Amino acid sequence: MGVPIPEVTVGAAAPPLAVQRITSAAEASELAHRLLTPGRPWPVAVLTLPTGYDEPFGDPDELKAAVGDLAEVVLMPTSDVSWAFSRVMPSMTQVYGGAGRVYPVDHGWVHDPTRSRLRFAYSRQDRRRITEQLISDALQAALSAGLVEPRARPEAQRRTGRVQGLIGSRALVTLDDQAVATVWEELTLPGVALDQLLTKGQAVTGSYDRVSRCLDLRAALRFGDVPSALAAVNEAYQVGEVVLAEVVAVADEAVTVRLLPGLTVEVGLDAVTSNRRDRLSGLFSVGETVAGRLVTLTPPALRFDDVDDTEQVKPALSLLPGGPPWLRPPDLRPAPTSTPRPSAPPLPPATPPQQVVRRVPARQPTPLDLARRLPSALHPVLARPAGTAPAGEQAQVVQLRNELAAEQATRKALADELADLRFRAAELEAELAQAVGAVEQLQTRYRGADLARQRLVKQLRSAQDRAGQPAAGEAMLFLDPEEQFRHEVTCEWAQRVPAAEKADRPLAPYILGAGFLDSLEQLEGISRAKVVTVVVEVLTGQVQHLAGRYPHQLRTGRAGSGYVRRADGATCWRVALQRESAAARRLHYWRTPGGYELSRVVLHDDYRP
Repeated sequence: MGVPIPEVTVGAAAPPLAVQRITSAAEASELAHRLLTPGRPWPVAVLTLPTGYDEPFGDPDELKAAVGDLAEVVLMPTSDVSWAFSRVMPSMTQVYGGAGRVYPVDHGWVHDPTRSRLRFAYSRQDRRRITEQLISDALQAALSAGLVEPRARPEAQRRTGRVQGLIGSRALVTLDDQAVATVWEELTLPGVALDQLLTKGQAVTGSYDRVSRCLDLRAALRFGDVPSALAAVNEAYQVGEVVLAEVVAVADEAVTVRLLPGLTVEVGLDAVTSNRRDRLSGLFSVGETVAGRLVTLTPPALRFDDVDDTEQVKPALSLLPGGPPWLRPPDLRPAPTSTPRPSAPPLPPATPPQQVVRRVPARQPTPLDLARRLPSALHPVLARPAGTAPAGEQAQVVQLRNELAAEQATRKALADELADLRFRAAELEAELAQAVGAVEQLQTRYRGADLARQRLVKQLRSAQDRAGQPAAGEAMLFLDPEEQFRHEVTCEWAQRVPAAEKADRPLAPYILGAGFLDSLEQLEGISRAKVVTVVVEVLTGQVQHLAGRYPHQLRTGRAGSGYVRRADGATCWRVALQRESAAARRLHYWRTPGGYELSRVVLHDDYRP
């Protein structure tokens, strides 16, 4: 199955052709040091033998045949050899007990062990599963390391075909001459599932290898770099549209998503929820698809706090010509409480579940104990004289038999305990899968509830606008109209801005223009409360981050003409008070060197300052 592991030097042309077998603690320690040394040219897949077994649960030969010259395959026993390996490796990056692991070239796994996933196997029935998992991990690691860059080979042919179907991480393609080829997910784009690239019936063109019958589609992939991805986003989307993105990283205060592979956007807490106590790490999961509103295109910026379930979501782009959208819309509807949790993976055959009790090591059996355990038929053999054998040899034979029985009893006890532990590990893995599914379900339900809450708030404000309902605190408390308006602005700011943020979001200095209050009183179709709210957004600078306000400078004429500017250097700005309604109202204001001057409340078609 394997050969003793040779010394592999950094910079070698290719990994060893055969499965490498580690047989000593020194070789295991050397392997660990090599894995931790920067500059390793290829991924290394380590498969271990379970305790008490001569063969691994996975298939190292099939693994090596699949990865070829893209990765090294190593076989290691679980014994003092694996413990020597574990002593050198960082915490949570070891492997033993029949499990397997692929160590990528990038050393990010040293600090984040999840980048080198530990693949478990509990019996020979897991052979296919763990082998396929390690093949997938090794090929993805090789692809990420740039070891499988498209290259022209004499035996490769450019062929065209049609996708007949997808089976897991493989796609079957019927070529133009009716030959069958296979597309491997691991040899396309890292972190992108095959069903995000291909669909049944899709026409594809790629490089066909007659030996492996693999069809390489990477030359046909679109948006392979950031400039082309940015150009595609600018061409396909417009500001204000709701688009799809995939979560790639989550922190408490920000979530990072990608509009296309390689094109990421960081979204802060303020653009997700109005509850400052929320932590985004509890609201998003890496790998899920979310819908957000595109605020700007250069650079791309998104918001998630103003997306309505009823809004049309722009389809995601296709990564291959004629392919499906690479992202599918999420279902943000709250899941019913009766929805069953995801089914757990099947457990390996084992003895019925038993309570796992920590065993206290028993004392070493004495010869008398062992003699009592022996079958009665053996007692005469141990008791009768051994013919002409000297008495010393007889005693030595009895002692050896007793030691052998003791070792067999200890081995049986350890085997029973190992079986219990393996069964418990399978149970825990199933429970973990259920818990992860439950957490993701709760995250989706919470985000759906939060979006519903925000929609209800908007509906309430809209209803107040239509009914002309006064804002809280609008009762006339001052005889001077300007003092009354300033009081309403201050009250709105006090209620709208959390206490912890008031120092960072103060009201900027402002004055009321000569015709501002008159325009506010004379204009119908919008409540005074709505105008006060938008004024607070302007004076705190929040209006620049709200997609629905569309703040922009007022021009002197048609598009392309100069901006309106006063002799004192003040510039006139225009912001939306309403959207998608007849004669939508707008607020005009001046940005002066010392602050703001509120000019007028006008109809949509009124462009006078």
